[in-house]
Amino acid sequence: MEMNLGLYGYLGAGLAYSFFAALLLFSWRESLQGKLIFIAMLISACWAFIASQIALHKESFLLSYQVFEILRYIAWYVFLFKLFDVALSGDASHNGQKQSYQKFVRWALPLSVGFATILLLNEILVATFTLPGQFVFGIVGNVILALIGLAIIEQLFRNTSPRYRWATKYLFFGAGGVFAFDFYLYADALLFRSIDQGLWDARGVVHIVAVPLLAISSARNKNWSLNIFVSRDIILNTTAILSGGFYLLAMAGAGYYLRVFGGDWGKVGQVMFLTLAVVFLFVVLTSSQIRAKTKVFLGKHFYKNKYDYRIEWLRLTEDLEVDPGNKDHNKTVIEAMAHIVDARAGSLWLSDESGKYKNVESWQSGLQEHTISDDAPLVTFMDKKGYVINIAELSSHADEYKGLSLPDWLLKTGQPWLIVPLHGIHVLQGFVVLANPLIERAINWEDRDLLKTAAKQITSYLAVLTTSAQLAEAKQFEVFARLSAYMVHDLKNVAAELELIAINSKKHAANPEFIEDAFGTVENAAADINRLLAQLRNRHAENEKKTLVDLVELVTDVIASKKHLLPAPQFKVLSESGMVYLEKQRFANVLAHLIENAQQATADDGEIIVTLSCTEKMHIIGIKDNGHGMDDDFIRNRLFKPFDTTKGNAGMGIGMYESREFIRQLGGDINVQSNLGKGSIITLHIPLSLSQGDDLDALTA
Repeated sequence: MEMNLGLYGYLGAGLAYSFFAALLLFSWRESLQGKLIFIAMLISACWAFIASQIALHKESFLLSYQVFEILRYIAWYVFLFKLFDVALSGDASHNGQKQSYQKFVRWALPLSVGFATILLLNEILVATFTLPGQFVFGIVGNVILALIGLAIIEQLFRNTSPRYRWATKYLFFGAGGVFAFDFYLYADALLFRSIDQGLWDARGVVHIVAVPLLAISSARNKNWSLNIFVSRDIILNTTAILSGGFYLLAMAGAGYYLRVFGGDWGKVGQVMFLTLAVVFLFVVLTSSQIRAKTKVFLGKHFYKNKYDYRIEWLRLTEDLEVDPGNKDHNKTVIEAMAHIVDARAGSLWLSDESGKYKNVESWQSGLQEHTISDDAPLVTFMDKKGYVINIAELSSHADEYKGLSLPDWLLKTGQPWLIVPLHGIHVLQGFVVLANPLIERAINWEDRDLLKTAAKQITSYLAVLTTSAQLAEAKQFEVFARLSAYMVHDLKNVAAELELIAINSKKHAANPEFIEDAFGTVENAAADINRLLAQLRNRHAENEKKTLVDLVELVTDVIASKKHLLPAPQFKVLSESGMVYLEKQRFANVLAHLIENAQQATADDGEIIVTLSCTEKMHIIGIKDNGHGMDDDFIRNRLFKPFDTTKGNAGMGIGMYESREFIRQLGGDINVQSNLGKGSIITLHIPLSLSQGDDLDALTA
């Protein structure tokens, strides 16, 4: 007995349409498109069930079949024409087209439905009156109905904005496939003046294939229906059953081929082939790995996301926002990770300088004193696999966690649940251990993906914090090193003064005035050394108290202290008054340094002239020499660059830099003019406003 393909095909199509219509009914939306697609599916289901009776050769259902055939077309036309309302939405460039298509729908819909109504009346009249040409008219009419459906589908696809094409493309495949097959069926019938039984029987299978495509398109269009929740296990089992059924059908066909064309061994080959096919199917269906991958695939492609990732990302960003008053950044990391899966406790483990992983912080639990080496199985597994470890699945999913073993003490602390690795650049920076939530929950692929994404953000957050701490520490060392360099520079000046006393003591040891000057110099040197030690202890330079200073007297004293070196500087006063408020000792050091530089750059028989003059806004101190001079490149790029010296180990390279910074703090500046082989002129500009006692801090601000 041959299988009645038409019966099973149309019964299957009727069940598929009914199931889809039921889903649409239970997820009812008030949108017009949702109502229309429900009506189209309901009429299609009735038509398919009636067609199954025709497959049983029950001619009493023939009129009903023809009526529902045309009603099905009418329902599809109305639904598809109404989709033009949203086909061009969201694209301002299509505003003109939208208006023209609205006009097109206003006349095309009545014409299409009117033509279908004429065919419907023709089918009703066929049952009552017999007129010549009615059969051919009916066949031609069905060809035209299919062509109208294809034309509508083509226009919809061509003019749907890219924003909505993703959501409706499966509708075009499903409905377009149905119309295309109908056109082929009735065109063949028109050519041969009879409907091909094989094509008509296969028509039910075409509709079975079309229903899932329509369902996918409906799920992607929220204004057609609500999101239908169907258990992932049900979908998985149904998929497995359907896949197994199609697989067995294919294997049965292959076995039949072996039996017919296999000769004497055909029957044996068929039995062996089917046996192996069944064994293979059993192995596939019982494979936990394949089931898990299939479940993830179905969840990713047929279900809405479990999380609103925009909200989750904003919440994670807010949780990790750096609060200047909050120093528990590591605890913030644990809380942010715990909030994602509602964990009730957690701990953070980070790698130290030796490569061992230590528990640096905990939340709602105690710190662990244990350490984990970088070659431990847990670290090796996370470094290679990058998995989020679900401790509850270690025994049930042993194949996934092959090679992983956890320390016994870790399993006994605070009911550990998840271990989330924190991967840095080519290295495992650490991991977070989360405890069981108060309400037990399952962890699927989406939870794992979200945890991995959060772990990447958290790893970057920790790296920024670590780098910031290292920069702050390096900055402290830089400040201390810079301060030390200034101290050494000042100590060098103190040492030079003491060395000068030691040299002159052999000649003037019996001179009371020399002894008095020597003790004064030693006293000043001791004060300077104590001041430097205080600055080292406080890690910052202490500001000298500002006093009213006579520039004439100060320059005279500095020049007198440098007369023991050649060439001896000469002083010319070109202004009558030079009283300013400033730090006397610092300014004296600046002048001494500049004069000493001039002496070192000038031959013993050369000339150094120091001048003091005044303009409307500035006191001007000039230091002119006829030494070897400097080129423009050196002045521009090296002269004031800190720690850059031309004196070898004898200099620190900060004298000129410190001199300019001090003069600029006063509100003035240093200008340098120099020519190689001819000498240099260093000019200090000191604001005249300092003569009125203005506060130095106010000026620098």
